[in-house]
Amino acid sequence: MFGGCLGYRSIDMSWSAVAPPVVVVLAAVLVPGLAVAAAARLRGIAALGVAGPLGYAIVGITGVVAGAVHVPFGWPALLAATAIFVVLAVAVRAALRAAGAPLMPWDTWRPASWVPVLVGAAIATTAITIVAFAWVPSPDRITQTYDTVFHLNAAASIVETGDASSLHLYRLTHPGAQIAFYPAVWHSLTALGAETTGVDIPVAANATWIATAGPVFSLGAAFASAVLFGRAGLRRDDASGVQRTIVATVAAVLASTFVAFPYLLLDFGTLYPNGLAYTILPAGLALVAALLPFPAAAPWRPESPSFRWRTVLLLLGWSAAALFAHPRSAVALLVLATPMVVAWFAARMSALARTGVRGRRRARMTWVVVVIAAVLLVTLTSVLVLRYYGAGGRPISDHLNGGPALAREPFSQALLQGLLATSLVAPTQTALPPSLLIAVVALVGLIAALLRPGLRWVVVTYLALVLLYAFAAGSDSDLAKIATGLWDKDKFRIVAILPTIGVPLAAWTITAGTAELTATLRGRTARRNDPRIRTVALVTAAVTALVAVTAWFGPALGGVSQAMGQVFALPQTQKHGLLIDADETALLEHVGDFVPKGDIIVGNPWNGSALAWALGGRQTLFPHLGGYWTSDGRVIEQSLDRWRTDKRVCPAVRAEQVHWVITDPGRLSGDSRAAARFGSIDRVVTTPGGAQLVASSGSTKLWRLTACW
Repeated sequence: MFGGCLGYRSIDMSWSAVAPPVVVVLAAVLVPGLAVAAAARLRGIAALGVAGPLGYAIVGITGVVAGAVHVPFGWPALLAATAIFVVLAVAVRAALRAAGAPLMPWDTWRPASWVPVLVGAAIATTAITIVAFAWVPSPDRITQTYDTVFHLNAAASIVETGDASSLHLYRLTHPGAQIAFYPAVWHSLTALGAETTGVDIPVAANATWIATAGPVFSLGAAFASAVLFGRAGLRRDDASGVQRTIVATVAAVLASTFVAFPYLLLDFGTLYPNGLAYTILPAGLALVAALLPFPAAAPWRPESPSFRWRTVLLLLGWSAAALFAHPRSAVALLVLATPMVVAWFAARMSALARTGVRGRRRARMTWVVVVIAAVLLVTLTSVLVLRYYGAGGRPISDHLNGGPALAREPFSQALLQGLLATSLVAPTQTALPPSLLIAVVALVGLIAALLRPGLRWVVVTYLALVLLYAFAAGSDSDLAKIATGLWDKDKFRIVAILPTIGVPLAAWTITAGTAELTATLRGRTARRNDPRIRTVALVTAAVTALVAVTAWFGPALGGVSQAMGQVFALPQTQKHGLLIDADETALLEHVGDFVPKGDIIVGNPWNGSALAWALGGRQTLFPHLGGYWTSDGRVIEQSLDRWRTDKRVCPAVRAEQVHWVITDPGRLSGDSRAAARFGSIDRVVTTPGGAQLVASSGSTKLWRLTACW
């Protein structure tokens, strides 16, 4: 039908096409997560907050187990795994009841306590979707970035093979390895969305981002705000009971207002698994807080439900989610939670010292032991870091000098950006202006937390992340590289952590501040004269709406939207350093009309041909722009055009079942030397007898490989 020159031109798809896979991904995450949460007697905001992490954990575990027993990943396997975990949770409850220690519920399903939060999350999801895709004309567009190729093809491989194991996924670029770990939850959800609804991989990829960046992150932020600030007034005294629901609802809405997350990791990279993993950071922080037994006399205490073993198990579930979504989220949680753990330890030691002379002695000795252990840990870590960087034979300054790792602005300017809750933005690496009201609320919140006993750890956490961002964005010193090395000195990976604490802090500032101001304006003289709950709720809602609307329509998120338009751009015929244009897309989407299933396509992956798998459903020998290929793959990469003189070439071509070649002169800008390594593939089609032209679209051509066949 399309022999010779393709006359096809892409027509933008309606965004309504993304709705079915969004529903599928939401169901795949929240149904298993809520089922296990309910079995563990979690309710309301707590159940909604942990449903995302538990859902990710079940998807990841299902993929690994199904891959081990050679069962295809899909709904049957996922529902079976969910049923097993639910049965285990119910069995534990029954055992506890029989032992006389029944498992008490955490939270409630009273509509007034959680329905507002769900409405706030729906508002945030809508806003996040509009901000991210306002300048993207069609849901089948892809981000034209290096990492996109691997992630889309990995999802396509799961659709084709049914293997969604995180222990196998990296075989895509490391073929032959027995265990090749790469976190597969994002790819599994994308594959499930595509298989269930029949949409293409690019549509399913955008649906997965919408279904997780919006609901999972906003519900997690609401949960974290309820645990951390649900009963914390601006002073030492506890807030009214209704503050828990109000602060959680405000946080759910404000989850859409920070530029750093969830937007930047879609704009830069594109770091799909890393972004997915960061959506569960608020829930992880909340679980750590709920686990810490602050003394009753402490000036601040997080929400801490009974039966701590359940919280431990939930935290283990969160850890499984982090492992299979992206392990870097565990490092981020360590940074977020360490100041709070230190605050808990100090509060415990203070309470111990108040018990008498023996208590003071024990507290003093414990402090000495812990400080010595901390010094030894820091020393050991420093030695390991220096050894990792080979500081003895090579200066640390020689490391982490890639484009994303280089400082782009003065350190002081980067520090100011972090304090104002803004950032640089890809692909232009330009500075975004701050959302003024969000910046003001964040700064006021920092001052309020600094002045309020028990909450100074929040300030330390926030400023530590700001400092790490400033190191990554504004310094190339050895100290900056050591401090940010766990994130590859990538400012976007670091600043994206900030809203995990920034959203709850802003929500508390608005909620507690509004309650205090309203009471003051009413001339409060005692707590019994507090303003009515309805008044506080309405005023808080008005302030939240003002802050959110000015952020959504302000220049900061407007700049994010425009940057997304550039990353998702699809030029008609000229790539200008991008992966694909509309002409190449036409050929890749219809490559299945020419290439039978089972035949392998070869091409220089830097010219976009690797996307034939994700866009057209036909496997490519090189599914990413870099990898550790088999010996046959390396022969084809380096010597395909010498099939007549190099005796290794034809056995390699036949072993890999390579029958087709895609060429295009355009290349993704970046590593020109890496792209040049595939030059023999382009040369084989110009060598007499090497290949026969079958179809073309613009400058992109599909050839039948006649060499060796």
